[in-house]
Amino acid sequence: MATQNTITFTAYATKNLCYKAAQKMPNGSPAGIIIHSTGANNPNLWRYVDAPDICGENKYGTHWNVPEPVSGNGKPTKICCHCFIGKDKVGKVRAAKILPWNICCWNCATGSKGSYNFSPAYIQIEICEDALTDKQYFEDAFSLAAQLCARLMKSYPTIKVENIISHKEAHARGYASNHGDCDHWLAKFGKNMDWFRALVNSGGVIETKYKVIGTKTVSKDKLNEAQVQLKALGFSVTTETV
Repeated sequence: MATQNTITFTAYATKNLCYKAAQKMPNGSPAGIIIHSTGANNPNLWRYVDAPDICGENKYGTHWNVPEPVSGNGKPTKICCHCFIGKDKVGKVRAAKILPWNICCWNCATGSKGSYNFSPAYIQIEICEDALTDKQYFEDAFSLAAQLCARLMKSYPTIKVENIISHKEAHARGYASNHGDCDHWLAKFGKNMDWFRALVNSGGVIETKYKVIGTKTVSKDKLNEAQVQLKALGFSVTTETV
């Protein structure tokens, strides 16, 4: 049975071999966070999370609450992350926790120097990809991921913002397999992991920017009044004489 709070709901993958192994992180605390993305066009949590009351029913049995989930190559794999972010059964973007935060997950494999699965151990979050064209879903999903990271930093002071990284960055450090997520998705919208880390520092708030184009002819007094108001809001104002 899933349990909920304001930012996540918990639906532990109790049948997954990783959950059963329950390997505690060194010193009981994570050293950082890896942000992954799933690499498949399916933003629905039901694909990965066994919580039909919240996510909707998975009619195909492809969720990760099994001993070895079926991976992208179609074969059973020893794999499990800590959390998925995606759409629940009514289309709301939610975070689903499927492992305790202080248990080692099996989600980034191994690089030339070792694995961030184990030592040092990182919390690992998968964001469910869509077709990578929906800006609103992109912003909602990464905003929620940043909010969750900010909350985890408060719960675990061992996590520093510079150690909130993508799978691609984890590979570059030598502690993960050679994947490009989630940098490829960020790039679709002109963003990168530096943007995401700044978003974590802001508590997950994405600033919306607006451009005002005026075509109305007004008196000088009205123009001056409008300029003062717009400049107070941070707009750069240019005018033309007609």
